[in-house]
This record gives sequence, structure tokens and C-alpha cells, in this order.
Amino acid sequence: MRFGRSVGSPTEGHLTGGMHLDETAYLRIVPADTEGDVRWGLEPLVTMIDRAARTVRRQFPDSITSVGHLSRAGGGGVERHRSHESGRDADIGFFVRGANGHELFATHFVQFRGDGTAVGWPGAYFDDAKNWTLVAAMLGDESAHVTHIFVAAPLRARLLAFAERVGAPVGVRVRAAEVMQQPHGTLPHDDHFHVRIACPGHMSGCVENPLVRAHTRAPQRDLIVHGRRGAAPDVAVASRKPPSTLSRAPAAPAEVPPPATSDTTSLPPAASMAAPADEIDE
Repeated sequence: MRFGRSVGSPTEGHLTGGMHLDETAYLRIVPADTEGDVRWGLEPLVTMIDRAARTVRRQFPDSITSVGHLSRAGGGGVERHRSHESGRDADIGFFVRGANGHELFATHFVQFRGDGTAVGWPGAYFDDAKNWTLVAAMLGDESAHVTHIFVAAPLRARLLAFAERVGAPVGVRVRAAEVMQQPHGTLPHDDHFHVRIACPGHMSGCVENPLVRAHTRAPQRDLIVHGRRGAAPDVAVASRKPPSTLSRAPAAPAEVPPPATSDTTSLPPAASMAAPADEIDE
């Protein structure tokens, strides 16, 4: 059953069948997340990620999309997550660039500030163009309907400002503003996108949204981050350059999101769809 069947909700469910996300020339699994083969999902989710990665690659040759956890082969609980149980969730790392514009890679997800600078990694920057291209590709996918992209509010604002600056269609920007939200009651998701797709229309037993539980604070063990939050990343590759090229990269001026423009289009505010704690992953 390659398409798979999502049973239950993202926080209390399992996956029957499903499709495996394989590494390719344009897609890699983050080394910190390879253990346990948590790379299974509904076919629409897996193929959407693959298509989005290929879209970024076409626009930016040699780009490689970094992916973390999806679900286990049979679904169910995943360490470090409260969701990812039913084949509809995926963690996708941010594209990172150096001061020279070359793509950089680390062994785990990289944390970013709102000004685009990486925490603990001098000379590494949030790649606005590639990250926006990835988001737009996923939102425009014809087979999967993205319902949530959990991401920190400052990075959400940064991406929407970039999209406006480059003239992205208003409809795409409005949808991105609706879907990209920082979750409540957990880490802000400033080191990766957490993407969730809707239940396929024909799939009985699939529960769209997690139930809101009575607790308001997650156990501390559920708040463990991917990799070593705040520490300098272990560099795996730096655009096929020697590691010394990265470690000695000159620091570039902080990149601050452009000021608000006069565009009259009203985008949904960051808090308008913020998810309760039980709807997020960490």
C-alpha cells in the first residue's frame, strides 16, 4: 500500500503502508536524524517534498534540501516529538548560505535569528530566496494540501517581506501568511519548518486536528531540540568547499528584513492561526 493510510491524528495515530523518502542528488536526510529511519509518510507528503526539492534545485542549481523526521514505518510515537505519528508531518531544514552566497550544510538543523544570522555559526545566513522558493512550491503542490507550516514568527515575517519584495503573487503570499505560524507552548521552530498536510479527502479514520488536551505545559522531555541548540554546528559540507573555507568565512553585515511597504493587501497576522501546544511537534 504505497499511498498509505493515516489513522487517527498527528498526535495520536499510526500509519499503514506509506511511502519512504529516499535521499537523492537534490535531497538529503540531516545526519542527526538518520537513526531509526523516521522517513515514512503518506504518498502525497513524500512526493510533495520531493517535488519541492526539485523545484528549488531547478531555480538554484546544485541546491540540496535537508529533511529531518517524517513518521516511522508504522507510525506512532517518535522520540522528541508530540506529533509525527500518522504520516502527515515532516521537518525540513532551512537553507543556509555563506557570506559568499554558497550553500552551507550542517549535521543538524541550524537556529536563526530574525535578522537572518545563524546562532553560534558566524558567517552563516538564512537563505531567503531558497527558503521562500521551497515554501511556495509546497503551497502550490497539486497533490498535497498543506495546512500548517510551523516556523518562528520573526522568520515568517522575513519570508513574507522577501516574497513581497520580489513580487510574489498576492494569492501565494496570503496563503503563506495563513499557513506559516509560530506554535504556542513549545519551541518557536527557529531551526526548521514543520510541515503538515491535510487528511486526503477519501481517507476514513484520518483525524484532521489533534485533540486539545488538558495540560498546558509539555513534559520537559518533549521539548528536546534537534541537535545541539545554540552550539556551533558540526559542518558536513560547505558547497563542496574545504571545511576551512567555512570556518574562516568573513562575517557579513546583519541582514535586516526590509521595512513594511505600502502594499494594501492585508495579510493574516502571525497570531491569527497560532496552534495550541498539542498541534506542534516538539
